[in-house]
Amino acid sequence: MSHHVVFLDNEGIAPSVKIPELSFAHTWESYGYTANEDVVQRLQNATVALTCSVPLRAEHLRQLPKLKMISLALTGTDIVDMDYCQRHGITVTNVPGYASNTVAEHVVGAIYELFRRTSGYSQLMQRVYRGNVTAKNIYFDYRVRDVAGKTLGIIGTGPIAQRLDQLATQIGMHVLFDDRNGSLQGSRYISRETLLRNCDVISVNVPLTRETHNMIDAAELNLMKTDAIIINTARGGIINEAALINAMQRGTIGGAAIDVVVNEPITADEPLLALTEMPNFILTPHMAWSSEDAMQTLISTSVNNINAYIHALLPAKTIEA
Repeated sequence: MSHHVVFLDNEGIAPSVKIPELSFAHTWESYGYTANEDVVQRLQNATVALTCSVPLRAEHLRQLPKLKMISLALTGTDIVDMDYCQRHGITVTNVPGYASNTVAEHVVGAIYELFRRTSGYSQLMQRVYRGNVTAKNIYFDYRVRDVAGKTLGIIGTGPIAQRLDQLATQIGMHVLFDDRNGSLQGSRYISRETLLRNCDVISVNVPLTRETHNMIDAAELNLMKTDAIIINTARGGIINEAALINAMQRGTIGGAAIDVVVNEPITADEPLLALTEMPNFILTPHMAWSSEDAMQTLISTSVNNINAYIHALLPAKTIEA
């Protein structure tokens, strides 16, 4: 049997990354990006779908009777209707932990940027060069703070959170964890309220679920210290965007670095874009995961997941004497 494999959004993988070969009889189609209205047409004859970010909901899946397997080139499964897949025997695989180091490094980089303000001062030097400002008395335009000695609060305990713990500890930060269920042991696990009230940095590293949707809302942001920063590299929707915009505009928190939004990919009407002129706000287009090293691991594992699934279905070869 030959399988038809469709890669819905290869633009999520850098050109330098090599896609491994599939080790079974197949036909292959690959698209830069697939809009919602094109999903069904492109997967009409597919037995296997490979996707980085294109959602596959029940409205699509019920029109795709040939589809047997979905290989997600990402950590979570929130872009797929898992209930439908389980009821209809569609296998779904993902790649947990592939970006643990690269996402953790992104968080550390954002912490340094918001505390050391290197980009702000670099842009100030451009203004000096253009003659818009003088180089005298510019040393205090932005508040500069040391990172060592500050307290990082991590909401999450998965591979990214654990790697972030290692990196932050190595640069002299104190690290605490959110004990959201009240069941974790150890002095570093504290209640979310205590975490939010006392930490200099909050990093969100949990999947998007019914329980974590709008987990950080206006009430939670109001608990934070006025010079504390919050970083979200997990999923849009965990931090309520309207509440974050309000907190930033009122100056009730010290800053934010956001790599994920509710509606992706980001468009020109994204509400958070209104904050991008603020020197204590960083918005990036869901790229914390995207080092070349992490992408190679991601796509290699995603393709290997397909190979493993198909070979498990294939009949055993007859060995001739």
